[in-house]
Parts: sequence; structure tokens; C-alpha cells
Amino acid sequence: MRKTLCGLGIFLFFFLGMFSAAVQAAADPSIQLLINGSKVKPEVPLQLVNGRTLVPVYTVQEGLDIKVSWDGKNRKVTVVDGSKKIELTIGSKTARVNGVQKKLDVAPVIISNRTFLPFRAVGELLGAEVDWENKTRSVILNKKTTPPPPKKPETPQVVKVTSIQQTDQVISIQTSGKTEAKSFTMNDPYRIVVDVQNATLATASSAIPGQGTNPAIKNVRFSQFEPDVVRVVVELAGSAKYDLVQGASKIEVKLKDIQSPEPSVPPVTNPPVVTEPVEPPPVVAPGDGTTQQPNPTPVTGPLSLKERVRIVVDAGHGGKDMGATGNNAREKDLTLGISQHLANNLGADPKFEVIMTRDSELDKQLTERGVKQELSEKVNIANDNNADLFISVHINSSTSASGKGTETYYHSDKSKGYASTIHKHLVQATGFPDRKIKKANFQVIKYTKMPAILIEVGFISNPSEAKEMQTEEFQQRVADAVYAGLKEYIQNN
Repeated sequence: MRKTLCGLGIFLFFFLGMFSAAVQAAADPSIQLLINGSKVKPEVPLQLVNGRTLVPVYTVQEGLDIKVSWDGKNRKVTVVDGSKKIELTIGSKTARVNGVQKKLDVAPVIISNRTFLPFRAVGELLGAEVDWENKTRSVILNKKTTPPPPKKPETPQVVKVTSIQQTDQVISIQTSGKTEAKSFTMNDPYRIVVDVQNATLATASSAIPGQGTNPAIKNVRFSQFEPDVVRVVVELAGSAKYDLVQGASKIEVKLKDIQSPEPSVPPVTNPPVVTEPVEPPPVVAPGDGTTQQPNPTPVTGPLSLKERVRIVVDAGHGGKDMGATGNNAREKDLTLGISQHLANNLGADPKFEVIMTRDSELDKQLTERGVKQELSEKVNIANDNNADLFISVHINSSTSASGKGTETYYHSDKSKGYASTIHKHLVQATGFPDRKIKKANFQVIKYTKMPAILIEVGFISNPSEAKEMQTEEFQQRVADAVYAGLKEYIQNN
């Protein structure tokens, strides 16, 4: 570096010496120079020209870590800092910044064969902050550093789910690369749900090798749940604990402590007592001696002909059973709000008699016992009251915030038309994507004797849908839609 500076000095001596002009300059050794917080001591004193501080060109170069070049023919100094190019000419108060002229308070000069640049002007042209501290007689320059542009979020690599296998108590999900999987459990029936993130299905077969080898595992199924989420559902005969093990190209669900339910014993029922029909005595009409047959016993007819239709409205979950949670909302609160609005609509219509499984925080006729037992009691409420229709209100959830939409479930074919009618009105009311009607084995719709459906209004895990479902206006709109759907279904059946 010393040799470079010495060479620069000799260079300036030969090429600038003959052009040196007399300037009103004075060396001032008392002036200190601080660049970016560090004290810089030039080999020669700083110069004061017309009250402005000038520094040797090499000090600018080293202190600011920029590139400086000299054009002897045109007596021009060029300073380059990244994309910025500053051209200064000896004796001229006009500089050019990227080709645009800028005025200077004082011109660059040559003093004792050394080139001095106006420190403040150069610093400001470079976008630095320049200040003067009179107490310490210090010129202070802090070069603004442009932070690097924020890194664009990396688009996660999409992997393919190539196969799913069962080996005793282990479900293996093979993938084409490493990815993340999220899991949670659901009841009625007990299921372990695994959502493979950033994944697409690469297998056309729905068959799962090894399925059926363990009676504790009732069923394993999978689907493209979202455009970038593959969902694997492991349905068990009872509850279980599990470990989710994620590897480079494999995700394993390892079951443990499987609790098989006690075998259900069908209730003992006495065979019906068959008696011979007794022919009632003829009724003799007075006056003519003829007989009049009695009116036949009324036969239960279509819903449209019934004086009153009895419907059970089930607000999903309740009490200790929160249901799904997310975005500052709880499923049990949302289902209760919608169900209460629906019950109000039905109660104001003389065509309906409404029974609610719960009308407050706790179940109306249930306790805070196990969820499985409560579900059975909800079924009993509908069956024991000889309800004509049953509807269970629920809110959906996903491990991905992108999950969205409205769907309706039914179990038996007798409930399919009921599901289609209600769903048509429901989707129009929510405005959410249509996830269609689907067949399922949920306990509350499987064991009820009348047409029964379960609606999933929207996703509590989706911020937009959760926010809307918490509003009174939305809950009333959904209740109105279900009420309209019930009237249409009854009118046509």
C-alpha cells in the first residue's frame, strides 16, 4: 500500500505539478477525521479552503473503501462506489454524478503535488452523512449502507407420495424427497390424520399393501386433500397413542398403547307378541239395519303431509369438548351460535317441533362424560324422540391455513337427497368453496334411524373463514339457509 501511495504521489507530481495553481489553502493539523466511527489519520494534514475541509484523495479511497482513478490528461478524478460514478475536475465547482451535473461549494485542488477533494461534497454525493463537531474539531462521515434486498421466500420443493403401506402397527408413507408432515386425531370414530405438506399423489392405486393384517386398524385411506397436501387417515377400532417419525423419504405412523373398545352387545329385546286380530262387532246404523265399517288406522305419510315435523338440531361438541380451535375461535361456540339461530327459525314456524341436544355451554341432556358416550346419547335423543330429521352442525379444520370450503356428510342413501338439498342452500349462504356432499361413518349420522346429515360450515383453521364465521350476521345467514333447505326438502318429500 505504501508503494502504491508513493507511486500515486510521483504520478501526481509529474502530471499535476505543472498545472498547480495558487489557492487560498491552509493546513490544519488540529482537524480530526472520523469515518464510520473510526479515527483516520492521513499522512498529510487536512486542508482548509474557503472554510471547507479538503482531504487527500487516497484518504477518501481507503476510508470509504471505494475505487478512485486519475485522468491526467483531463485533470479529472473519478470516484466509483457500486453503481454510482462521480467525476470531479481540478479547479471546477461542477461535478458529474452518473452523468448529471452537481454544483460544489469548493473545487478539488492540487497542493504540494497532492490532490485534495472537498470531503463534505464527496461524502454527500456518495449518499453519506457528513457532520462537523466543533468541540473536538472533527469532521465526521458515516457512510450509509444499503441493506441487501430481502431474500425471496424459497418455494418449497413439491414431493410426490409414491406409496402407502401397513406393517402390523406401522403405517409407512413413501415420498420422493424430504418434506414436513403434520398430524392430529379425530373422534367418532377414532382417527389419526396425517397431512403431508407440499406433496402430490403419484400413485393411482387406492390399495394399501398389508392392510387388514391388524384388527385394531379398521381402515387406512388417503387423498389429495388440498392442491399441496396429501391426507392419510388411519381409522382405528379404539383409541391409541402414536409416534410420527419423519425421515428423508419416508414418514411413519407408529402406533402404541392401542385401546380396543369392549365388544358391543346388542340389546336384548323380547320377540313381539303376536295376537290374533279381534274383529270388532259391527256397528248398526240406526234406522236402516245396515252395518258401517270403522275408519282405517291412519298410516304415516310423507313429511309434507305431517302436521308437525320433529327435528333434532345438534350443536357439535360442547362442555369440555372444545372441538377444533384456531384463529381465536372455538368450534363448540360457533356451532352453538348457528344452532340457536336455526332453532329460533324453526320454533317460529308451526310446521316444526325442534329438539336441541344442547342450548348452552353444556349439553342440554348430556353430562361432561367421555365424547364417545355423549355421541351415543345424542343418537338416543333423536331415536327416543322419534325425530323425523336430524342435523349436526360442525366446523372443519386443517393443518394448513389454506384449507377452505363447505361440505355436507350423510351415511345412508335415504339421507342423500336430504344432504343435497341442505347443501345447495348452505353453500350459497357461506360463499365458501363448494366441497360437495360426501358419505361418511360419523356416529351421529350412522346410528340415527331417521334421515340425518352433518354439515361442516367452514374451516376454523382458515383466518378469513374463521373471522367471518364468528360474526352474528354470518351465523344468522347460515341458519336462514338451512331453514330454507329444510322447508324445501319437506315440501318435496
